[in-house]
Amino acid sequence: MLLLFIFAQAFCNFEEDIYITISEDWQSKPINCFMKGVNIVSYPLLNVVPPIALYINEKEDVAKHGIIGFIGNCVTLFPLKYTINRQRPEGEYERWDSSFPSGHTAFTFTQAVVYSHHYPKIRVPLYLYATVVGFSRIYLGKHYPTDVIGGAALGLLIGYLTVKLVK
Repeated sequence: MLLLFIFAQAFCNFEEDIYITISEDWQSKPINCFMKGVNIVSYPLLNVVPPIALYINEKEDVAKHGIIGFIGNCVTLFPLKYTINRQRPEGEYERWDSSFPSGHTAFTFTQAVVYSHHYPKIRVPLYLYATVVGFSRIYLGKHYPTDVIGGAALGLLIGYLTVKLVK
């Protein structure tokens, strides 16, 4: 039990060091501007826009996967946030909007899985975008690294289940 406690403490210190390095030590005006832009365009509610656009352009199967992935994130993410209730690094938060897991990251990784399934030629840009979104959450001081890893894992799982189970 003592060994587990020591490991947990070391991991927490390691995570805090990574968070401080990214969110404080790597700051620069051009990167700040870019990351703030990424934060805006990756706002989770904007994830309904691609399925609507795809539906309008008669890509119903892709649109269906996009909207089901969106709904899947909503029904899993918010109960997880409320239950885990981890305080955000910046301090202020509402219980339904707590730090773990990162919603921005979960939604963008779900999009990456769903849309790369239908459009494999843009797989690399989609996953690169999702990774930049996750990094931006740490850089902007909104999440700890494990929040982002948890969000990515949740998004990958929801995306995978969406494309495998929804016909």
